[in-house]
Amino acid sequence: MRFLAVFITLVFTCGALPARADWLRLRGTHTQLLTDAGEKGGRRALNRLEQIRAIMPSSGEDSGREMRVVLFDSEKEFREYAPGQTTSGLYQSGLEYDYIVTYAGGELPRVVTHEFVHSLLHQSPAPLPRWFEEGTAELYSNAQINNKRVRIGKELEPHMNLLLARPWLTAKQLTAERPVMATDQDESENMFYAESWALMHMLNLSPNYRDHLPQFITLLAQGTDGSEAFRSSFGRDFERTLADLPGYLKKIRSVKLDIPPPAAFSAPSAEPVSDVEANLLRADVALRRGLAEKARGLFEQAAKEHPDSATAQAGLGMLAMTQNRPGDARRYLEKAIQLDDKDATILFEYALLQRDAGAGNERVRELLEKVVGLNPNFGEAQLLLGVRATDDHNYDRAIAYLHDAARLLPRQSYVWHALAYAQQKVGNYPEALDAAQRAVRTASTDEQEHAAEALRDALLAQVSGKGAR
Repeated sequence: MRFLAVFITLVFTCGALPARADWLRLRGTHTQLLTDAGEKGGRRALNRLEQIRAIMPSSGEDSGREMRVVLFDSEKEFREYAPGQTTSGLYQSGLEYDYIVTYAGGELPRVVTHEFVHSLLHQSPAPLPRWFEEGTAELYSNAQINNKRVRIGKELEPHMNLLLARPWLTAKQLTAERPVMATDQDESENMFYAESWALMHMLNLSPNYRDHLPQFITLLAQGTDGSEAFRSSFGRDFERTLADLPGYLKKIRSVKLDIPPPAAFSAPSAEPVSDVEANLLRADVALRRGLAEKARGLFEQAAKEHPDSATAQAGLGMLAMTQNRPGDARRYLEKAIQLDDKDATILFEYALLQRDAGAGNERVRELLEKVVGLNPNFGEAQLLLGVRATDDHNYDRAIAYLHDAARLLPRQSYVWHALAYAQQKVGNYPEALDAAQRAVRTASTDEQEHAAEALRDALLAQVSGKGAR
């Protein structure tokens, strides 16, 4: 169906460590799942991810970035890291890996699907409205997939009940970055998810809207203002579309997709995860969630019990970096590299420390090249190598690095800006202009937007001047 075309290129506890279950690792397509919920629970989650990956339209070139899924057996343990009591799962983009964190339970397939769809949407070349992303993730979350058919759009009862019982968010509230109602914040978020689900259900599946959705996505990708893109695509404004929703909900139904069901996936045998690796996994999640003291306790315990653990030493080093203790960070990371010089993330963080300490260009470049040699999908390392090659006037080499960085980090304005500048230097004005326009569209701060617009305008002037001659 045509609505599929719009799916475009479009983290754990520091107290007493639970001893009731061993951790296991299961591997899928660009996915590594780590769990203490048992092999059955792990396979349940991984199989669902493989099903969703198989039915989603291709978003262009596969970046190859690995997804790591952390599946806790205990909801209580998960709650110690979750940002709120209603959160069932987390998606987080990292330097080397993307992460999904959740817990085993009745809603597990729906939760992992929702978060995985976020990871796919995160590969889109420009940010999408929050209602679009959350609504799309909810729409696909309860996809029905078996060996005969694939259906999406089955009614989500909690959302329907809320929509029938509570006042709806206004268009202004729904399009705000974080909609807030006058009473309860959790109630506001619940209504946001429900209304976003209903809206994306209608835009994807209603005959009155679905044929116009690709144009809306295209206009957004071209940098058109969201309100104007909506009006131009659907022939009506956002407010009027919301007014159509109550009538649509009275006849809401699921739709069978005209695609073959995915083949059954069978993960390789589960691998045991050592106690130290499981403890370090908790520490890493705590660090990524900004829980510094929890992370410190776990890293220090691991380093004490396993002094030969490069990951423990590196964790203490990265924690020191977040706390602006460069001397301690350098000491820990150097020890980690002595123990294991094949960890791309450790080497990357050390390269940043060396750069900030004024190390020579050759030393920093050597470290970064080793990083991408170990992991070619390390986007930030590709970016820094491209910037350094630009500084050295080696523009062809810079463009090669920056093309990879843009493929891996398509939503980062500074990557497109760096690529546009390098293309400009070698006279590739059409390519430079396209990259500059992407830098404008992906800008997340006023500073980024102004810099990208200045480069774009300069390139437009250069292109116009050449045309006039």
